[in-house]
Amino acid sequence: MSKELRVTQLFDCADVGRNFVRGARRQGLPWKIVDGPWMRGGSKTDYYRFLLEMAAAYPRTQLWHVNMGGRAKWARGRFARPYALTLHGTDIRENYWQEQHHAAIKADVDGAGQVWYATPDNREKAEQARADAEYMPIPVDVSELPRWVPAARPRVFFPSRWDASKGGDAWVRTAADVVGALKGMDVDIVGLDWGDRASEVAALGVQLLPRMPKAEYLQEMSRAHVAVGQIAGILATSELEAMGMGIPTIFADQHPGYPKDVATVSVSRDEVGDAVKAALDDPAALSQKLGSVDYIRSNHSPEALLPRLLSGYHKVLEGQL
Repeated sequence: MSKELRVTQLFDCADVGRNFVRGARRQGLPWKIVDGPWMRGGSKTDYYRFLLEMAAAYPRTQLWHVNMGGRAKWARGRFARPYALTLHGTDIRENYWQEQHHAAIKADVDGAGQVWYATPDNREKAEQARADAEYMPIPVDVSELPRWVPAARPRVFFPSRWDASKGGDAWVRTAADVVGALKGMDVDIVGLDWGDRASEVAALGVQLLPRMPKAEYLQEMSRAHVAVGQIAGILATSELEAMGMGIPTIFADQHPGYPKDVATVSVSRDEVGDAVKAALDDPAALSQKLGSVDYIRSNHSPEALLPRLLSGYHKVLEGQL
């Protein structure tokens, strides 16, 4: 049945849907993805193109996999099919509990044949919304990542944007700690010019790069000697991609839902600056010791997650019988 299962990923979120499609196609599964109009520019023309792609995918789709709560109305409307739902973060962490969003996201959750949540910190809230919600790690396709080639000059890279969802005040304090720990050293400290706290970290001395296409962003990150993960207790896609390249990644105050051997430099938040400085002594040796590329392949590759994904899809379809 798996070889005949025709799934369409409906919308993308941090390449999750796209990575699942790529992995499935390598296994001979004819899966597709339909992006939302906001991913194309958001014009009226983009909206009509989206509807045309939904209409074209509908006859050969047995099941939609909706990425992000608040979007499943498309799986229940004129192109209704059974659907699975992945809750990615803000949708279940915040929006589900807000009056203006609750009804729409609750309808998505209640109507899904299978609900997953993408990071361990959302377990409690996801299970409150749906008792049988399950954890589905974020897929990372190592084969699509650039090769890790550190720059000639030591480079520390902050992969995540600067806002409350990534740690807020603690995230800004961490940037200050890293700048302070590396004071007087010949090091580039780099992040993205993205988020409402970006100007604060720029004032601290973090070099901010303009937002750019994903491929260019990954190339920029591939030149880092060390990556500093967000201060929210989780590893989001950007941190996982750094790990998938082999870049030593500092992970502060990790959520207990992660395994102890998570292949990062796991420290408390106030130790991040010192951890970055120590990692710069020999990033290549540290990378080899951590083994993060193998960890990502074993725990986050689409191929590793495919059996769990298929099990959930079968559950959705069996629930329709």
